[in-house]
Amino acid sequence: MGPRVTTGALLLATTAAIILVVIEPSEARTLAWRLLPIFVFVAGMSVVVNVCAQVGVFTAVAQALERTAPSAAINRTRFLWAGLILLSIVVTAFLSLDTTAILLTPLAIAVARRNHLNLVAVALSVVWIANLASLHLPVSNLTNLLALSGKGFTSEIDYVSAALVPAIIATTIAVCASLIANKLPERLATSTSPSAGELSQLSSPLLKPMLIILGVLLPALASPIPYWLSSTVAATAVLAITAWRRREILSVSLIPWSSLVLAGALSTVATALNALGGAELVGELLEDTHATPMGLLQLAGAGAVSANLINNIPAFLALEPALATSSGYLAMLIGTNTGPIVTPWASLATLLWHDQLQRAGVRIRWRTFIVLGLILAPIAVVLPTLGLLL
Repeated sequence: MGPRVTTGALLLATTAAIILVVIEPSEARTLAWRLLPIFVFVAGMSVVVNVCAQVGVFTAVAQALERTAPSAAINRTRFLWAGLILLSIVVTAFLSLDTTAILLTPLAIAVARRNHLNLVAVALSVVWIANLASLHLPVSNLTNLLALSGKGFTSEIDYVSAALVPAIIATTIAVCASLIANKLPERLATSTSPSAGELSQLSSPLLKPMLIILGVLLPALASPIPYWLSSTVAATAVLAITAWRRREILSVSLIPWSSLVLAGALSTVATALNALGGAELVGELLEDTHATPMGLLQLAGAGAVSANLINNIPAFLALEPALATSSGYLAMLIGTNTGPIVTPWASLATLLWHDQLQRAGVRIRWRTFIVLGLILAPIAVVLPTLGLLL
């Protein structure tokens, strides 16, 4: 994300914030208090994840997967394929879909090349799992954190228990879609550097400490401990150890400032539009949609369509005034989390994934992504929403 985009997003956020403060100061304060812990969490997790990436934590995991795989060709392919799927699910659930897009995409491509896996299937599996498996925990997706700060859930444990069934259904759909993608012809993906992607040998003195920190952080993110506190403590430990052993790694670029500015801008604009009358319009269009299966499907569908039109973060905030119950919030999250797999801009993770593919020398046409997304998205939205009724 270049400086022009960052400057434009900052200008947009500032303008929208001024309008919001002038017309509805209480809404401005509420939004600030909702976004503050989310941005603290994102900053902390970015420090942890980016330092771990630089010292080779994720490469070490990929190498361990390859070393563990059986040598027989068919069994090795199946083992590595299952390992990549499982790793993508775990990283998405605990470290967020954006982490999966940024870090697992190049590693998955490297493993696929070295072991002759279907490149198009591996690439699509990463992005589909990143989006569809992002319902499990509040930290899996920024939209989940926004919902947690709203009126639908009393605590993180309340969210996890309420989202359990639809999250499992959505993840199962992602896994099934990944397996079916193995039947896709590899010509759908072009590779400009087929010999690239070697996993380098690792000898960083920070590797073991970072693995320990991640090992403690993952269960903490699934516990009642506030998510922002867990990430802040972990980031503090990472910074302290890194400053001691490898100070040159530390820089302000460890935190994705441009992404935070863009997320703040989109959130502020959506809230300002609601304050200017959008909330009443949304309430009229989606009122009384929480009590029936058709109503929940309507909420999920509205979230999915809006996310594919304007991105999932502003879509959630724009439609939130129509939400009043935990089932309504979850239906909307299903739409805004599992639905944005059609248009390139619907989810930031999709754009990050595509960028990493290009860096790895792999090209999948957006036309292919859109066509397959049009097939998968209705299933990924409808079935998890019906799971709310179980």
